[in-house]
Amino acid sequence: MKQHTFLAFSATILMACGQSNQPKSQEEASQDSTAAMASSMDYIDNSSVNFVTSVANANLKEIELGKVALQHADYLRIRNYAQKMIDTHTKANRELQQAGYSTGITLPTALDRSDMDDVKKLAEKDGKAFDRAYIKAMVQLHQRNMERLDAAVSDMKDTALLRYAKNTLPVVEAHLKEARGIQEDVRKMYDPLQGDDISDSH
Repeated sequence: MKQHTFLAFSATILMACGQSNQPKSQEEASQDSTAAMASSMDYIDNSSVNFVTSVANANLKEIELGKVALQHADYLRIRNYAQKMIDTHTKANRELQQAGYSTGITLPTALDRSDMDDVKKLAEKDGKAFDRAYIKAMVQLHQRNMERLDAAVSDMKDTALLRYAKNTLPVVEAHLKEARGIQEDVRKMYDPLQGDDISDSH
């Protein structure tokens, strides 16, 4: 009887060990990574973490949207703009990573589910519909990013992040101005009576 009890107990232990060694799903691994990253940054000022995370996410989203635009846009000026966004925001994220590293902040390396859904939704469009939607997104994203950077220039305490904000703000302002110019071109070329389709309202 004791032997049977011991064998049953051993089997239970082996099953538990086997379950613990099961490979985690991508979502579970992502959640664990996010929790570990948050735990490792508990000692850092929340405003710095929020700034780095939000700007990094914006950079990643503009890069991914730019890749989609190279495949789906009709207007050459939009394709050229998209390539600029890929190049500039890849560089910007490298610089942000360096600034964040000195502060102890880890950048996200992939889009969250909401932003990925936005990218997929845009990728379903082609031609004129894509051009309108893409440039509208660029105006909105750059407007929001400019506001984040402008606030950081005024309030950021961390020296490295403040330097990043000051250096990046004029670049984002220039991108926003260019996006608005392209948006107006798209409105005039495609259908002046449908300007509301590409308005930069949130």
